[in-house]
Amino acid sequence: MFLFIGLLFMGLHIFFIVRRYLRTRYAMIGVLASSVWPALMIVLSVQNIDLLSALTIRRVTAETVIGWSIVLSTAFMLLIPAGVFLVRMFRLSREAHPKKS
Repeated sequence: MFLFIGLLFMGLHIFFIVRRYLRTRYAMIGVLASSVWPALMIVLSVQNIDLLSALTIRRVTAETVIGWSIVLSTAFMLLIPAGVFLVRMFRLSREAHPKKS
């Protein structure tokens, strides 16, 4: 399931590149996050790491690094397509209702 979700978001970011909805550098950040995310989630589930406690520890440990990597990769994976969607919807709404001069 983790691999399917990662592949879905990789495909979504590549679709944005092909359709020129997004600059390639931002889409590649999303592709990188989408490719790392399944591995991090598998490590999280195999190692039985409590994510919330790993995020709140003040020391730098392997659990903390894995926890913050999961949070950052999830944020990049989700927020880049969300931003593209919101900008696209804003542009479409402005084209549908042009200003009257």
